[in-house]
Amino acid sequence: MTSIHKQVGQLFAVGFHGLSPSPEIKTLIHDYHLGGIVLFSRNFESAEQIQTLTHDLQKEAKLAGHQRPLLIGIDQENGFVTRISPPVAAQVPGPMALGATHDPECAYSAGKATGETLSFFGINMNYAPVCDINSEPLNPVIGVRSPGDDPEFVGRFASAAARGLREQNIVPSVKHFPGHGDTAVDSHYGLPVIPKTRDQLERCELIPFRRAVAEGIEAVMTAHISLPCIDLTRPATLSAKALSILRKDMAYDGMVITDCLEMDGIRSTFGTEEGSVLALQAGSDSLMICHTFEVQLASIKRVCEAVKSGEIDQTRMADAYRHVAAVKDKFLTWESALRQSDLTGLSALNTRIAEKTMDIYSRSTTLVRDKNDILPLSKTSIIIFLFPGDKIPAGGAVDGEGMGRQGSFNARKYLDVLRQHNNSIAEIRYGTAGLTGEQWQVIDVADVVIFTSLNARESPYQEFLGLELAQRVRSLVHIAACNPYDFLDAPSVKTYITTYEPTIESFSVAADIMFGTLIPTGALPVGPSALMKTSAMLAQFDAQNDLDGTIRVWNEALPSYIIPSESLKSLIVRPNGHHFVARIGSEVVGFCLAYTNAHGDPNTVHIAALAVLPSYQRQGVGIALLEETRAHFRSKFGFNSVKLGSSFPRFWPGIPQDLPETVQHFFIHRGFRLSPPTARSVDLYQDIRNFQSPEKYISRAKERGFHFRPLKQEDYEACIVGQRRNFSDKAGWVEAYIKLLPEQYPDSIMTAFDSEGKQVGWTLMLGPSETLNTTWAFPQTCGPNTGLIGAVGIDEPYRKSGIGLAMICHAVENMKKRGIEGVFVDWVALDGWYEQVGFQTWRSYRPGEL
Repeated sequence: MTSIHKQVGQLFAVGFHGLSPSPEIKTLIHDYHLGGIVLFSRNFESAEQIQTLTHDLQKEAKLAGHQRPLLIGIDQENGFVTRISPPVAAQVPGPMALGATHDPECAYSAGKATGETLSFFGINMNYAPVCDINSEPLNPVIGVRSPGDDPEFVGRFASAAARGLREQNIVPSVKHFPGHGDTAVDSHYGLPVIPKTRDQLERCELIPFRRAVAEGIEAVMTAHISLPCIDLTRPATLSAKALSILRKDMAYDGMVITDCLEMDGIRSTFGTEEGSVLALQAGSDSLMICHTFEVQLASIKRVCEAVKSGEIDQTRMADAYRHVAAVKDKFLTWESALRQSDLTGLSALNTRIAEKTMDIYSRSTTLVRDKNDILPLSKTSIIIFLFPGDKIPAGGAVDGEGMGRQGSFNARKYLDVLRQHNNSIAEIRYGTAGLTGEQWQVIDVADVVIFTSLNARESPYQEFLGLELAQRVRSLVHIAACNPYDFLDAPSVKTYITTYEPTIESFSVAADIMFGTLIPTGALPVGPSALMKTSAMLAQFDAQNDLDGTIRVWNEALPSYIIPSESLKSLIVRPNGHHFVARIGSEVVGFCLAYTNAHGDPNTVHIAALAVLPSYQRQGVGIALLEETRAHFRSKFGFNSVKLGSSFPRFWPGIPQDLPETVQHFFIHRGFRLSPPTARSVDLYQDIRNFQSPEKYISRAKERGFHFRPLKQEDYEACIVGQRRNFSDKAGWVEAYIKLLPEQYPDSIMTAFDSEGKQVGWTLMLGPSETLNTTWAFPQTCGPNTGLIGAVGIDEPYRKSGIGLAMICHAVENMKKRGIEGVFVDWVALDGWYEQVGFQTWRSYRPGEL
């Protein structure tokens, strides 16, 4: 087997049929070095069998000479999509049930419990959590698989669930990028079209994925959806344009997994084999084919041919292999892959998880309304229980697996739950034929009717009967046992409970609520009542009306960075400023100061400062300001990149680390990729009243023929040429030098010359003048006699020649003679360099970009 075949095999994750490794899967493991396995409910029978299956799969890979263990993955989203279910494993609440608690720590607990279960059975990867936003109530494929319909909300819950999985050494995989929530077509059976613009995607679908990427998510699964505003020709999974949002704009360097390439969204358009090649070319790393051996084998061979022929670039192939290997190296070892948990411990594990998850269910199941005050129900009333009997919509279950298979619901189990409260309850199974006259007679004499629906908005017979009952029966309880939208907007439905999933555990809580043994606390995570948008009005900054209010917000929100008002005004009001403010009534309560590069076409946005009055924080004002600012730059300039830290004017070079850590979390949760805490930028300061240059730096430069003096008028043109030659990518930097004419500012630029008189180094050495005050924000906060050293640069051929520190010493000596008492050095990444001549850190920062 060639190395290419081995590498290509690692890029496939496939499913198979049977309860033990089939001959077909063994062939792929041994002959093609298959990288991953996808398990389904069809592969499970008992706890012992699951353990044996995963162990045997890993043994086959070890025997075949694999360098790394197999990734063994599963769709254990929980709730409606649960592959390993009771009695083998404890039931865990699904995403929307977790969302109804409005507590992300519940999602973390659920993720951790799921991780413990999967680890026990030798499964090391979960195709979860879902980052899709259920923004389309009629969505047949997502629905309750999403935590809710608000992007920020979904991001919080997905993040918490991923953290729980990761802590149990299970690979989390967020899905379905770039967002499958706003469609009424199931991609298992067709190609959904989402005609959203990039701006619309940025405001909704991409938000949870940006957060996941910023937090270092290990794997992202793609969606088989068409985005005609992004790519007219190919679905997202096969589109380099769509995946470049992830790979380029979000700078994601982790593993990208396709959804199953046998789904109709791919199979019936480009075909699975060709789709495998196109997906790999587009930026995917792990190609999922879940069902058919012949298709799996043909797809592997097709990719091998494409690699050999050059159709798939070698660099792209190498990156894909690297991404898969990196995930395996982080999570897998042969020792753990071949280790089996003691089956005697499963009962205790399930009991412990069940106790925790039942607490979550009790906080989740929601009493939406009880307008007729018929709750609690009597334990002695005559109660009729109606449950759907046929053609129940799958409603989002993956590949028809899990709880969503039509006809897979046992009504008797639900009836038994109710009879624990009232043992005389009678059941009627209703179907497409409606109710008989005799059944209506039974309902007419009942004290209470409990009507249960399962995805009624996709099931006309359920919807029709539910509304008919609402007209005919006064004491009626509607239970939406899965999708909360069933009768959410039906005013005739007076008493309405939703469980978000058809699990016995959630239904048990509904029964407790109906009979008064539990006070409901769950709240809808969808619909108007769930929206978390701020009430503030956003508008572009208007200097005449907003300047005083903006300065007030600055002073109250940033008390450790007080800048004189006139200086702050001059820093804010700039032609390259594109600021936004938030108002409550006429009061400015928050602002976002944003700048393009001072000169030339902007490459990105610089977010200089984002602040909200303390009394209005944690109300979504900052989120809204950031979103509106980004939308403005997308619309006006057509780009999406945003950097934290302003260029010119100079504020911070990133997030100040002396501010609360929640500030860093805010930006990470919005998708900003912050530098590691160790890769910080700093501002420096030194009191120079007693400064003396270290002799070694002065002597070394002198011995090498360099000399230093302030720039003179005759040197000006050569200085500007040098700036443009070395620093043309820093428009504000070059412009600062251009403005500082030696005749007007005779001691503003210290210059280094070589032995032949050629300019080889420069630094600004500004006093506390108008030039300083209108360009740099913070030197003046260190004292009224503080100057600035900035824009320090050496001609490229002379770098590392011992010039830099000598030039800084000469600049400081010059400033000291001019009566300057302190010197500020801004935006330094060379940690420890300036400290050699006495500077100390004033503030440290974490740069970031989105």
